[in-house]
Amino acid sequence: MMADNHSNDELGGIDKLVVGLGNPGSEFTGTRHNLGWRALDAFLKLQEVKKEFKPLKKCRVQVVTVGDHIDVLLVRPTTYMNLSGTALMPILDRTGLECEDVLVVHDDMDLDEGRAKMRYGGGAAGHKGVLNLIEHCGPDFTRIKIGIGVHPEDFDGDGADWVLEKIDPETDAIFDEIMPTIAEGILRWVLDGTTKATTWFNTELRAPADEPSEDGEPLDGDETPGEVTDLPDEQ
Repeated sequence: MMADNHSNDELGGIDKLVVGLGNPGSEFTGTRHNLGWRALDAFLKLQEVKKEFKPLKKCRVQVVTVGDHIDVLLVRPTTYMNLSGTALMPILDRTGLECEDVLVVHDDMDLDEGRAKMRYGGGAAGHKGVLNLIEHCGPDFTRIKIGIGVHPEDFDGDGADWVLEKIDPETDAIFDEIMPTIAEGILRWVLDGTTKATTWFNTELRAPADEPSEDGEPLDGDETPGEVTDLPDEQ
């Protein structure tokens, strides 16, 4: 654990960054846009580590040591979603890590509820938090996208309202069911690297919606399950 007064040397001991996107404030707790924060909690539960996030400039962080002494910094930006990159960039500077050492977990409207996908690189697909990360840090980080689907036709609002709406109990149970797999995906990314983790994760959460559409393209515009493309060389 660390506070905002930690030195560059102490931050320099970090091996990996896992960033969960979300918004600060109780009014955003339990919303679709905060599923990235929820994923970090699931990872702590998997590791049997008490949640003890501490303040660091523009975010809250917690260090977890896994495997063979791999120090992972869990990061929850507190800048609000559309400024997430401004929180991550100083951490990259202080740790000396590269984008390839970063995993970002966030909600995704292009995937149905109950689905999630890991991939390396790519664009923001309209997600303002991811867009700000790309603008400040570049696109070459790994992502876990947690599907939230698009709002139904009778929903009173637009996409922005949808992601900020409190999740109903029935849908919440769906996210509860996949959170252990997401946590395991984070762990495998830390221990095994992007290539192996992506193959395992996308096969584990295979769903009928992953089947190609009539024009032969995957329905969400991504690679098919288990297929890994454009990955960095593993260290």
